[in-house]
Amino acid sequence: MSAKSITIIFSPYHVGFRDHRVGNGPHHLRKFGVVEQLQRLNIEIRIDELTPVDEFEGEIGRSFELLRRTSTAVSEARAHGSFPLILSGNCMATVGVAAGLAIDGLNFLYFDAHDDLETPSTNTNGYLDAMGMAMLHGEAWHNLIATVPGFKPLPLDRLVYCGLRDVSDESRHKIEEMKLDVIWGDPGRKVDFAAELEKLLEASPMGQSHVHLDLDVLDDSLGKVNDYPSPGGLLELDLISCMELTPKKLTPTSLTVCSFDPQAGDGDRIAGIAVRAISAFVVSLIESGVLLEFGA
Repeated sequence: MSAKSITIIFSPYHVGFRDHRVGNGPHHLRKFGVVEQLQRLNIEIRIDELTPVDEFEGEIGRSFELLRRTSTAVSEARAHGSFPLILSGNCMATVGVAAGLAIDGLNFLYFDAHDDLETPSTNTNGYLDAMGMAMLHGEAWHNLIATVPGFKPLPLDRLVYCGLRDVSDESRHKIEEMKLDVIWGDPGRKVDFAAELEKLLEASPMGQSHVHLDLDVLDDSLGKVNDYPSPGGLLELDLISCMELTPKKLTPTSLTVCSFDPQAGDGDRIAGIAVRAISAFVVSLIESGVLLEFGA
């Protein structure tokens, strides 16, 4: 059934702190007119903003409470026949989204420079956000992740990466063992990401899929998105083309846009690219019949 609106779920948090580092990203996208831009497409926009989690214990406690609230917000959006668009600081928001969707056989199209498959045993920098997909796979934080409404471990056999490049040897080996499809970024040559993605999705259809857009998938020549920039990523035209293509080749259930620190570099430039990419994605949702315009 086609969605009748978009619910923008604002989660402006980094490690549970509001407006801190990448937590500023959702606000900057709002400042750059993401809401107004989507309203111009003749669709209904609903707004939901996650409230502060200051009362919870430490980074871990706050972060898992945000996952719980994200899951609930996504479930409520779906109950209203609305398409969830999550503008988040931390990229592990996708874990809460998947739990809230509660779709058996959910697939993932993951635009990211990083794999997010680390666990507490393999991580070396203490960054909880690097463990999101490992949590979804049932490999980490078993007791806490079980408190997220709707959560159940997913096999991730249809987790497709696009723009992946900044990974450890250990992570690369894990990706190979899991036999995941990857369109690798390459600082040594220009990759035609959209063409490669189209070929992959035509060869192996994905069906219902959550789309994850970590903005550090962008090449570092466009500006510093966050504290983890790297060469070999997507240029603006690459990202726009991929966002236009995606709803034509699979059925998006939701979109997370995350990991953007406007203070890290050229925040205005990155925000502009992100808003244009989101708009291109939504136009394609409408054209593909996933989302209805007013009066349709």
